[in-house]
Amino acid sequence: MFRISINFYLGTFFITNNYIYNTMIELKNIIRSVQNNNVKPIYYLKGDDHFLQNFFIEKVCNSIFAKEEHNKYFLTPNEMTAKEIIDNILFSDLFSTKKLFILRDPQQIKGRPVKDLLDYCSNPIPNHFLVLVNDNFMDKSSFSKSLAKIIDPVNVSTPFASDLYKWARFFFKENNKTVEPSVIEVIVENYGDSVFNIKNEIDKLCILIDTENIKSDDLTKSNSWGRSRQRWELFTAIGKRDLEKSIKLSKEIIGQAETMISLIYPLTSFFQELLYVKMNNGTSSQINSYIPLSKSIKNNIVLFSKGYTRSQIEKSIKTLEKIERKQKTSTSNDESDLIHFLYDAIG
Repeated sequence: MFRISINFYLGTFFITNNYIYNTMIELKNIIRSVQNNNVKPIYYLKGDDHFLQNFFIEKVCNSIFAKEEHNKYFLTPNEMTAKEIIDNILFSDLFSTKKLFILRDPQQIKGRPVKDLLDYCSNPIPNHFLVLVNDNFMDKSSFSKSLAKIIDPVNVSTPFASDLYKWARFFFKENNKTVEPSVIEVIVENYGDSVFNIKNEIDKLCILIDTENIKSDDLTKSNSWGRSRQRWELFTAIGKRDLEKSIKLSKEIIGQAETMISLIYPLTSFFQELLYVKMNNGTSSQINSYIPLSKSIKNNIVLFSKGYTRSQIEKSIKTLEKIERKQKTSTSNDESDLIHFLYDAIG
């Protein structure tokens, strides 16, 4: 079985078949095992969420070395020969020093070293720990298939929306806090554009609130709460084509909580979702896929799409692409770029 999701990026789209691997291990379960000092010598991470990749690697590193010096080595086929990578992994000193190797894009290794790496994964050296990281969740190369026969991959793809609630509960538990369900609902609603943002907000909230149990009233004590709400208020105003309110909100948040660069990705995703509705005859996707927008915005995408024509939406996506290039290649004024975009998209 497979699920087809359509991803748009700046005016182009492509289709990916998201096959569900029955043997794929859930990341949270592995993290709990690592935190209990049950660290395996080999891990194979598949998925492109770099926050989750680094989050897991740090957990492994802290568990292996505890208070010892961290002997962590990053290996990549883009910067080293395959032989150099294998030699690094296989080298063991007289003291059997603990070492953690992070090998990115192992599927790019070719030739004899591929067999050497697979042999090592079948019979690792004591006190050597290896984390292989493959950004391509769908990779079906011969190496990936062979490695999956030795060790079950760990899924580090960006979670679906329903899993964000589980991650929120996990992060509160990590902070030794209990929490009202309504708090998790609100945090995912307003910070659910990424796992990183959810964790960041929860960590700040747990530092700010002294009590073990966090209640919904405690959210008002977090200054960033108001800033996040402003972003989604801005998107709602854009969805309703309310130019005056959009400009007012953009002036309030640019330079304080947001930059034009920080807004380009969610804005692009917003207009991509509007375009998807237009291409889907006025209905939204029922696929439970990741979209970097709050739940309230996603719930109103169909309504917002009625206020735009397809050509207007496509023009807005192309304008955002131009702004992104301009922001990265020349000196720009964030407020000016955003307001000009609003006049172009709404006015």
